[in-house]
Order: sequence, then C-alpha cells, then structure tokens
Amino acid sequence: MLHEPAPGPLTAIAVAVRAGSRFDGAHPGIAHMAEHMLFQGTRGHDQAALNRRAGDLGGEHDADTGYEDMTLHFEVFDHDVEDALGLLAEQLFHSTVPEDRFHKERRVVIDEIRGRQEDPASVVHERAWSRFFGGPLGHPICGTIRSLRGMTSRAVRRFIARQFVPANMTLALVGGVPRARVRRAIARAFPIGGARPTPRPRLCLRGACGTVRLQRRDLAQSYLVRLAAAPPDARSVLALSLAIEIVGADPDARLFQEIRERLGLGYDVGASVEHGADWAVAVISASAAREHEGRLLDTVERTCRDAAAGFSSEELARARKKIRYRFARLADSRLERALAHAVRAVGRQPSLAEAATVLDALELPDVERAWRRALRAPTLTATLAG
Repeated sequence: MLHEPAPGPLTAIAVAVRAGSRFDGAHPGIAHMAEHMLFQGTRGHDQAALNRRAGDLGGEHDADTGYEDMTLHFEVFDHDVEDALGLLAEQLFHSTVPEDRFHKERRVVIDEIRGRQEDPASVVHERAWSRFFGGPLGHPICGTIRSLRGMTSRAVRRFIARQFVPANMTLALVGGVPRARVRRAIARAFPIGGARPTPRPRLCLRGACGTVRLQRRDLAQSYLVRLAAAPPDARSVLALSLAIEIVGADPDARLFQEIRERLGLGYDVGASVEHGADWAVAVISASAAREHEGRLLDTVERTCRDAAAGFSSEELARARKKIRYRFARLADSRLERALAHAVRAVGRQPSLAEAATVLDALELPDVERAWRRALRAPTLTATLAG
C-alpha cells in the first residue's frame, strides 16, 4: 500500500494488478475480458446494484488493461474512502462472472475489436507489433474475434482466481483521508496472505527487422509504424524518451518539422517509448497520401538516421522540460498520480521521485547514445496502404 497525503475533500484510489494481457496464456484477450467482468456482478451485488453503489459514492469508477497490468480506480470524497475500498475489494476478490453477463459482455468486446479493425492506424500498429514480438506480448490486448468466441466464463473465473491475489497488487491512495482510516478499511476489506506473485511469462522477441507492406483496397492514405527494440532499465528508457522528444512528434521536433512543415506529406505524426519490466520499444508513426508512401518511408528513415549525428543542448533542454512538465502535471490530478504510483510499484519501476532524479542526471552524451543504440537495434517498419 502506498499513501500520499494531499489536503482536500477528495481521495483517489488506484489498484494495479499484475494481470495484463502478458498473462493471457492460451486465451488471448482474457485479461481485458476479466476487466469487463469486474463490473458485471459480485457475490453481494448484481450488475445494476454494483453500478448503483458506485453511483451512490459519487466518484470516478473505472478500469483499464495494458500489456503488463490491469488498473482499477475510484476517486471519492474523503469520508467515502472506506466504503469505496470495500466496493473495490468486492470486485477484485468476489466477482462471479455470471454466464448471461459474460455472453453479453463478450459481444461488447467483439464489437470493440471490430471498431479497431476499421481504424487503419490501429491495424498497422497491431500487425507490426505481432510481427515484432512473439509469445505473451504478440497479440492485441483485446484479443481477436476468434479468441473471444472460444473463451468461456469458466476460463475467466480461473484467470481472476489466479491473478487477483494480494501478492499481485499494489494499492495507492492520494488525498485527504487519514492513513489510520485507510489501514482499518484495508484490514476489513482485503484478504491477508494467499498465493505468491505470479511469475511473468518469459518474452520471445522475434527481432523481426526490415520493412513489411500491408494492403487494404479502400484506403486513400498510407500509414506507417516503426518499432525499435531498446534496453528496459529505467535510465535507458528515460534517455531514449528524451531522444524521442527531440526526434518525434511535437511541433518543435525533427520528424514533425520534416513531415508536416517542410514536405507537407501528412497530418498525423506520433512518437513514444512503450516499456514493461523487461522490455522496451521506441514507436514512431506517421501517415501520408497513398501516392506518397515511398516518400514517407524514406523521410522517416532518413530523419532517424540523421539524428545519429547528435543533438544540440537547446534540444535537450526543451525535451527535459517537457518530461518534467508531465511529471509536474501529476501533482494537479490525484487520480493520475495514484495510478502512476500503483503502476510503477506493481511493475517494479522507479518511483516518480526516483525517475525525476534520474532524468535530471542524464546528460547530452547519454541521450545521444540511447538514440544510436536504438538505431542499431532490431527494427521493423510496417506500412499499410491501398
């Protein structure tokens, strides 16, 4: 449990569970399906009563699934924290996965998957990701229509029973509730002991490199995704994040200036670093008119290569300030701060304070080295066009 006092009338509660899609096993998408089923009925409340109870407490109540973890959160008035913790514990430890609600929710998730299949940017990202990663990370978080149709409510119950144990969880609270009240509420609502943490499934990085061209007849645009493997330690991830800020998608960054401003090739440019406990990848995305597919591919590769010549101290200063700004914004959102605390702790990542210290210590040669290392790493560039 992590508790950060923040005077005021509200407390944000976040639970991060080591139960992301990496743990799906033989049922791709089952973690995401389990997230949906947390809201479909418990031993004490059916679906309607569960949502009415959350509404009675008046807070923001939702969940999300990623590759490494699942998060469940609630933001309520300080005096409602004990009741909110009780409701969260009921969802985490006493969800029943009713058969009728499972079939209904499975249809909802299949509809969600169909929506993603109609988005070309999502399609090329998922196809590139599946070619780049094998094993536990190689499938979409939502799974596929085929995997959902083959899934059963019994399998979801087994997944929840296996993953939803205290040893796999971190609970973070940010707000005005006194710590003693939090301890009492947790002692009442949350079980003690139980199974050990679930080992993370071993990754299989295929190391696919080069270019892949995908086609879809109805497209007037060309979509590009470039993935490059990177070291997963915190210092390397932060150094690469600074490099991505310089090379990437903001109006002052090199790719944006080249694709949008100098060549006028396309509108959408994206750049980020995604990472987990033992993996990291730099992701660059862009789009252009179908007839400019070749120019877009050449421009992205040339801009990435040219950046190996080095960055200026002014570029580094701007990039560092952007990341500091994002860290500082967390102070204005109790909920986002609680989520960041919980996710970092359950993933055994440095705390926000530790990450800020590393960020301040990084120098220009560290950032340049991180970018050059990413250029030498296994890289896959995928395009989707008509």
